[in-house]
Order: sequence, then structure tokens, then C-alpha cells
Amino acid sequence: MNKIHVYIISFILIISNLYSNDRINNVKYEIQYEHDPMRPYLSSDKLALDTELKYAKCIRLQMGGYWDEIAKLYLIIANRGHPTAQVHLGKQYVHGNGVEENYIEAYKWFSLSETTIGKHFIKVISEDMSNEQIKQAKDLVKNFKPVYE
Repeated sequence: MNKIHVYIISFILIISNLYSNDRINNVKYEIQYEHDPMRPYLSSDKLALDTELKYAKCIRLQMGGYWDEIAKLYLIIANRGHPTAQVHLGKQYVHGNGVEENYIEAYKWFSLSETTIGKHFIKVISEDMSNEQIKQAKDLVKNFKPVYE
């Protein structure tokens, strides 16, 4: 049993070291895999791991209601194309949790997620949006450029 604990602790330390070094050194991630260009987080193991660690941190922070910090982390990983983070960030814009309430931004993130739940939320919020706001949101989606950092 002790060997298992040692291996787990070693693994956590290695992952933590990779994660903290990337944050300190502002590392550019090397592309390892072919991927959907709208989903850069799938381009390398290191970027995928960092994205999932940030996502897990957001889930933990939600339990305490740390909306400002959650919004910052979701923005990073939503810009990397993480669809679940995009939906969660969209919901934060709908409710004004950690960000200013903004249905245009919410629409953008729901649309970019390309998920069934994102499409559902678009229908719901579109009822409270003007045609001009919907057009602005669609322009944001069209001009969106994901990031690899």
C-alpha cells in the first residue's frame, strides 16, 4: 500500500511541476496532433493536461462561489476551444457571475461550444435579445480566433 501512495504522490508532484513551470515560463505549447483548429486544447498532451487541470480547478472553485477567478480560468480554456468551459462561461455571462451580464457574449460562447446544451441556451436567451444583438453575437462567433496558450 505504501508503494502506491509513493507513486501517486510522485505523479502529482511531476504534474504539478509541469503545470507550475508552464505558468512561470509562459510556455508556448508544441502541436503534437492533428485537431480541429477551433479546439486547440487537443493539439498536445501538455496543453490538454493544463486545460483539464484548469477546468478541474474551476469546478472546485464553483463550490465556494469564487466567480471572478472562475471566469478568468474559464476564459483561458474557453479560448482554447474547450466546449464545456465555453458553456459554463456562457452561463456566467447570462447570470453575471464574475463577469458583467452580457447576452451577446453568452450567445457567442454557447454557439462556439457546438453542443446540444449550448444550442438550447441560445434558444432561451435569444427570446430576450434584439435582432441587432443576435447579429453582433454571430459576428463575434464568425471572427473568433482560438488560442494555443
